[in-house]
Amino acid sequence: MSDARRDDARADAAPPEGASAAPAADAPSAERPVPRFSPGAKAGALVVALIVVFHASMTAVYNVPSAEIRERILPGAVARSYLEPFFQQNYRIFAPNPISEDRSLRVRAWVETASGSRRTTEWVDVTAAEISSFHRRLLRKQLTIVGVERLVPAFRALTEEQQDIADENWHESGFPGLREALLEAAPGTERAVDQFIRASEYVTAYGTQAAYALWGPDVVAVQVQAVYDPVIRWEDRNDPDARRPTATIVNPGWRPPTEFEGQDRERFAEIFRGMLDG
Repeated sequence: MSDARRDDARADAAPPEGASAAPAADAPSAERPVPRFSPGAKAGALVVALIVVFHASMTAVYNVPSAEIRERILPGAVARSYLEPFFQQNYRIFAPNPISEDRSLRVRAWVETASGSRRTTEWVDVTAAEISSFHRRLLRKQLTIVGVERLVPAFRALTEEQQDIADENWHESGFPGLREALLEAAPGTERAVDQFIRASEYVTAYGTQAAYALWGPDVVAVQVQAVYDPVIRWEDRNDPDARRPTATIVNPGWRPPTEFEGQDRERFAEIFRGMLDG
Protein backbone atom coordinates (compact mmCIF):
# COMPACT_ATOMS: atom_id res chain seq x y z
CA MET A 1 0.00 0.00 0.00
CA SER A 2 1.33 3.42 -0.92
CA ASP A 3 1.97 6.17 1.58
CA ALA A 4 -0.95 8.20 0.16
CA ARG A 5 -3.41 5.37 0.72
CA ARG A 6 -2.22 4.89 4.28
CA ASP A 7 -2.83 8.57 5.04
CA ASP A 8 -6.35 8.36 3.58
CA ALA A 9 -7.16 5.31 5.77
CA ARG A 10 -6.03 7.14 8.89
CA ALA A 11 -8.15 10.14 7.99
CA ASP A 12 -11.25 8.01 7.47
CA ALA A 13 -10.79 6.29 10.90
CA ALA A 14 -10.34 9.53 12.85
CA PRO A 15 -13.43 11.02 14.55
CA PRO A 16 -14.96 14.18 13.12
CA GLU A 17 -13.57 17.46 14.33
CA GLY A 18 -15.19 18.49 17.65
CA ALA A 19 -16.35 14.96 18.54
CA SER A 20 -14.94 13.12 21.57
CA ALA A 21 -13.46 9.70 21.25
CA ALA A 22 -15.62 6.86 22.57
CA PRO A 23 -14.11 5.14 25.64
CA ALA A 24 -12.92 1.58 25.35
CA ALA A 25 -15.45 -1.03 26.31
CA ASP A 26 -13.39 -2.31 29.22
CA ALA A 27 -12.06 1.06 30.43
CA PRO A 28 -12.94 1.88 34.06
CA SER A 29 -15.58 4.52 34.59
CA ALA A 30 -14.32 7.83 35.92
CA GLU A 31 -17.18 8.07 38.46
CA ARG A 32 -18.39 5.15 40.60
CA PRO A 33 -21.90 5.15 42.08
CA VAL A 34 -21.98 5.76 45.84
CA PRO A 35 -23.60 2.76 47.62
CA ARG A 36 -26.85 3.67 49.30
CA PHE A 37 -28.23 1.79 52.28
CA SER A 38 -31.89 1.47 53.08
CA PRO A 39 -33.24 2.96 56.34
CA GLY A 40 -33.74 -0.58 57.64
CA ALA A 41 -30.08 -1.48 57.05
CA LYS A 42 -28.93 1.70 58.78
CA ALA A 43 -31.20 1.02 61.75
CA GLY A 44 -29.93 -2.56 61.97
CA ALA A 45 -26.30 -1.43 61.91
CA LEU A 46 -27.03 1.11 64.65
CA VAL A 47 -28.65 -1.55 66.84
CA VAL A 48 -25.69 -3.91 66.38
CA ALA A 49 -23.25 -1.11 67.21
CA LEU A 50 -25.16 -0.24 70.39
CA ILE A 51 -25.23 -3.89 71.47
CA VAL A 52 -21.47 -4.21 70.94
CA VAL A 53 -20.78 -1.00 72.88
CA PHE A 54 -23.06 -2.09 75.75
CA HIS A 55 -21.54 -5.57 75.96
CA ALA A 56 -17.98 -4.23 75.86
CA SER A 57 -18.83 -1.64 78.53
CA MET A 58 -20.40 -4.18 80.86
CA THR A 59 -17.45 -6.54 80.39
CA ALA A 60 -15.03 -3.75 81.25
CA VAL A 61 -16.98 -2.80 84.39
CA TYR A 62 -17.27 -6.44 85.47
CA ASN A 63 -13.49 -6.91 85.27
CA VAL A 64 -12.48 -3.77 87.19
CA PRO A 65 -10.10 -5.08 89.90
CA SER A 66 -11.26 -2.71 92.65
CA ALA A 67 -14.55 -3.85 94.17
CA GLU A 68 -15.10 -0.41 95.71
CA ILE A 69 -14.82 1.34 92.36
CA ARG A 70 -16.83 -1.33 90.58
CA GLU A 71 -19.69 -1.35 93.06
CA ARG A 72 -19.84 2.25 94.30
CA ILE A 73 -18.77 4.34 91.31
CA LEU A 74 -19.48 2.09 88.34
CA PRO A 75 -22.67 0.05 87.71
CA GLY A 76 -21.20 -3.17 89.05
CA ALA A 77 -24.57 -4.68 89.98
CA VAL A 78 -25.91 -4.07 86.47
CA ALA A 79 -22.81 -5.61 84.89
CA ARG A 80 -22.99 -8.64 87.17
CA SER A 81 -26.68 -9.30 86.50
CA TYR A 82 -26.07 -9.00 82.75
CA LEU A 83 -22.94 -11.15 82.49
CA GLU A 84 -23.70 -13.90 84.98
CA PRO A 85 -23.88 -16.73 84.37
CA PHE A 86 -23.73 -17.05 80.57
CA PHE A 87 -21.14 -14.39 79.70
CA GLN A 88 -19.05 -14.81 82.81
CA GLN A 89 -15.39 -15.57 82.08
CA ASN A 90 -12.53 -16.60 84.31
CA TYR A 91 -9.01 -16.03 83.05
CA ARG A 92 -7.24 -17.72 85.95
CA ILE A 93 -5.92 -20.42 83.66
CA PHE A 94 -2.81 -18.26 83.29
CA ALA A 95 0.08 -17.47 85.59
CA PRO A 96 0.77 -16.05 88.09
CA ASN A 97 -2.44 -17.14 89.84
CA PRO A 98 -4.13 -19.99 87.99
CA ILE A 99 -7.08 -21.86 89.44
CA SER A 100 -5.67 -24.63 91.62
CA GLU A 101 -8.75 -26.50 92.85
CA ASP A 102 -11.76 -28.40 91.58
CA ARG A 103 -15.06 -26.75 92.45
CA SER A 104 -18.23 -28.74 92.86
CA LEU A 105 -21.72 -28.69 94.33
CA ARG A 106 -23.13 -31.60 96.32
CA VAL A 107 -26.78 -32.12 97.20
CA ARG A 108 -28.75 -34.31 99.54
CA ALA A 109 -32.35 -34.26 100.75
CA TRP A 110 -34.79 -35.26 103.41
CA VAL A 111 -37.45 -37.42 101.83
CA GLU A 112 -40.73 -38.27 103.54
CA THR A 113 -41.46 -42.00 103.41
CA ALA A 114 -44.83 -43.72 103.21
CA SER A 115 -44.77 -44.26 106.98
CA GLY A 116 -44.34 -40.54 107.62
CA SER A 117 -40.70 -40.74 108.71
CA ARG A 118 -37.86 -38.85 107.07
CA ARG A 119 -35.05 -40.49 105.19
CA THR A 120 -31.75 -38.70 104.62
CA THR A 121 -30.35 -39.43 101.17
CA GLU A 122 -26.72 -39.80 100.27
CA TRP A 123 -24.70 -36.87 98.95
CA VAL A 124 -24.71 -36.54 95.16
CA ASP A 125 -22.09 -34.55 93.25
CA VAL A 126 -24.33 -32.70 90.80
CA THR A 127 -21.36 -30.91 89.20
CA ALA A 128 -19.95 -34.28 88.12
CA ALA A 129 -23.22 -34.92 86.31
CA GLU A 130 -23.17 -31.49 84.69
CA ILE A 131 -19.66 -31.94 83.24
CA SER A 132 -20.06 -35.62 82.40
CA SER A 133 -19.83 -35.06 78.63
CA PHE A 134 -17.21 -33.19 76.64
CA HIS A 135 -19.54 -30.72 74.93
CA ARG A 136 -20.95 -29.57 78.28
CA ARG A 137 -17.47 -28.88 79.60
CA LEU A 138 -16.50 -27.00 76.44
CA LEU A 139 -19.53 -25.06 75.26
CA ARG A 140 -21.01 -23.47 78.36
CA LYS A 141 -20.38 -22.33 81.88
CA GLN A 142 -21.53 -24.95 84.41
CA LEU A 143 -24.33 -23.54 86.53
CA THR A 144 -23.33 -25.53 89.60
CA ILE A 145 -19.79 -24.10 89.49
CA VAL A 146 -21.22 -20.60 89.09
CA GLY A 147 -23.29 -21.26 92.20
CA VAL A 148 -20.29 -22.49 94.18
CA GLU A 149 -18.24 -19.48 93.11
CA ARG A 150 -21.01 -17.24 94.42
CA LEU A 151 -21.72 -19.07 97.66
CA VAL A 152 -18.18 -19.56 99.01
CA PRO A 153 -17.05 -15.89 98.92
CA ALA A 154 -20.47 -14.74 100.12
CA PHE A 155 -20.20 -17.11 103.11
CA ARG A 156 -16.67 -15.95 103.87
CA ALA A 157 -17.85 -12.32 103.88
CA LEU A 158 -20.10 -13.04 106.88
CA THR A 159 -18.92 -12.62 110.44
CA GLU A 160 -18.04 -15.72 112.43
CA GLU A 161 -21.32 -15.50 114.35
CA GLN A 162 -23.26 -15.15 111.13
CA GLN A 163 -21.49 -18.19 109.67
CA ASP A 164 -22.58 -20.24 112.67
CA ILE A 165 -26.17 -19.10 112.09
CA ALA A 166 -25.95 -20.01 108.38
CA ASP A 167 -24.79 -23.51 109.34
CA GLU A 168 -28.01 -24.06 111.29
CA ASN A 169 -31.17 -25.59 109.84
CA TRP A 170 -33.66 -23.07 108.42
CA HIS A 171 -35.97 -25.43 106.53
CA GLU A 172 -39.04 -24.29 108.50
CA SER A 173 -38.73 -20.49 108.62
CA GLY A 174 -36.88 -20.38 105.29
CA PHE A 175 -34.70 -17.63 103.88
CA PRO A 176 -36.69 -14.70 105.37
CA GLY A 177 -36.05 -16.06 108.86
CA LEU A 178 -32.40 -16.71 108.06
CA ARG A 179 -31.91 -13.17 106.77
CA GLU A 180 -33.51 -11.66 109.86
CA ALA A 181 -31.29 -13.72 112.17
CA LEU A 182 -28.13 -12.79 110.24
CA LEU A 183 -28.92 -9.08 110.46
CA GLU A 184 -29.71 -9.32 114.17
CA ALA A 185 -26.31 -10.92 114.73
CA ALA A 186 -24.45 -8.14 112.90
CA PRO A 187 -26.45 -4.97 112.21
CA GLY A 188 -25.29 -2.89 109.26
CA THR A 189 -24.21 -5.87 107.13
CA GLU A 190 -27.15 -5.76 104.74
CA ARG A 191 -24.97 -5.93 101.63
CA ALA A 192 -23.07 -9.03 102.75
CA VAL A 193 -26.21 -10.72 104.05
CA ASP A 194 -28.20 -10.09 100.89
CA GLN A 195 -25.36 -11.42 98.73
CA PHE A 196 -25.25 -14.57 100.85
CA ILE A 197 -29.03 -15.01 100.69
CA ARG A 198 -29.05 -14.63 96.89
CA ALA A 199 -26.21 -17.12 96.51
CA SER A 200 -27.92 -19.56 98.90
CA GLU A 201 -31.23 -19.33 97.06
CA TYR A 202 -29.43 -19.95 93.75
CA VAL A 203 -27.71 -23.19 94.83
CA THR A 204 -30.73 -24.35 96.84
CA ALA A 205 -32.99 -23.88 93.82
CA TYR A 206 -30.65 -25.97 91.69
CA GLY A 207 -30.35 -28.54 94.46
CA THR A 208 -34.13 -28.68 94.77
CA GLN A 209 -34.57 -29.50 91.09
CA ALA A 210 -31.83 -32.13 91.31
CA ALA A 211 -33.47 -33.62 94.42
CA TYR A 212 -36.85 -33.87 92.73
CA ALA A 213 -35.20 -35.53 89.73
CA LEU A 214 -33.34 -38.01 91.92
CA TRP A 215 -35.78 -38.80 94.73
CA GLY A 216 -39.22 -37.75 93.57
CA PRO A 217 -41.76 -35.19 94.79
CA ASP A 218 -41.67 -36.11 98.50
CA VAL A 219 -38.60 -33.96 99.23
CA VAL A 220 -39.22 -31.89 102.36
CA ALA A 221 -35.79 -30.21 102.77
CA VAL A 222 -32.57 -29.77 100.83
CA GLN A 223 -28.96 -29.32 101.88
CA VAL A 224 -26.03 -28.31 99.66
CA GLN A 225 -22.26 -28.38 100.02
CA ALA A 226 -19.93 -26.08 98.11
CA VAL A 227 -16.55 -27.76 97.76
CA TYR A 228 -13.16 -26.29 96.84
CA ASP A 229 -10.90 -29.33 96.42
CA PRO A 230 -7.24 -28.31 95.79
CA VAL A 231 -5.19 -30.28 93.28
CA ILE A 232 -1.71 -31.65 93.95
CA ARG A 233 0.79 -28.82 94.05
CA TRP A 234 2.84 -28.23 90.93
CA GLU A 235 6.15 -28.90 92.65
CA ASP A 236 4.77 -32.27 93.88
CA ARG A 237 3.27 -33.39 90.56
CA ASN A 238 5.89 -36.12 90.00
CA ASP A 239 5.73 -37.47 93.55
CA PRO A 240 3.77 -40.77 93.52
CA ASP A 241 3.01 -40.35 97.24
CA ALA A 242 1.70 -36.79 96.92
CA ARG A 243 -1.77 -36.17 98.31
CA ARG A 244 -4.26 -33.44 97.55
CA PRO A 245 -4.48 -30.73 100.25
CA THR A 246 -7.53 -30.64 102.48
CA ALA A 247 -10.68 -29.48 100.75
CA THR A 248 -12.60 -26.39 101.82
CA ILE A 249 -16.30 -27.14 102.32
CA VAL A 250 -19.06 -24.62 102.93
CA ASN A 251 -21.89 -26.64 104.42
CA PRO A 252 -24.99 -24.56 105.23
CA GLY A 253 -27.82 -26.25 107.11
CA TRP A 254 -31.06 -27.64 105.73
CA ARG A 255 -33.22 -25.32 103.64
CA PRO A 256 -36.79 -25.61 102.35
CA PRO A 257 -37.28 -26.75 98.73
CA THR A 258 -36.87 -23.62 96.63
CA GLU A 259 -38.20 -23.00 93.12
CA PHE A 260 -38.08 -19.83 91.03
CA GLU A 261 -40.86 -18.73 88.75
CA GLY A 262 -40.49 -20.23 85.29
CA GLN A 263 -38.58 -23.33 86.35
CA ASP A 264 -39.80 -26.51 84.67
CA ARG A 265 -39.43 -29.42 87.10
CA GLU A 266 -40.23 -32.13 84.56
CA ARG A 267 -37.92 -30.76 81.89
CA PHE A 268 -35.07 -30.33 84.38
CA ALA A 269 -35.51 -33.91 85.55
CA GLU A 270 -35.41 -35.19 81.98
CA ILE A 271 -32.17 -33.33 81.20
CA PHE A 272 -30.55 -34.06 84.55
CA ARG A 273 -31.20 -37.80 84.36
CA GLY A 274 -29.70 -37.73 80.89
CA MET A 275 -26.57 -36.11 82.31
CA LEU A 276 -26.33 -38.80 84.99
CA ASP A 277 -26.52 -41.47 82.33
CA GLY A 278 -23.65 -39.77 80.53
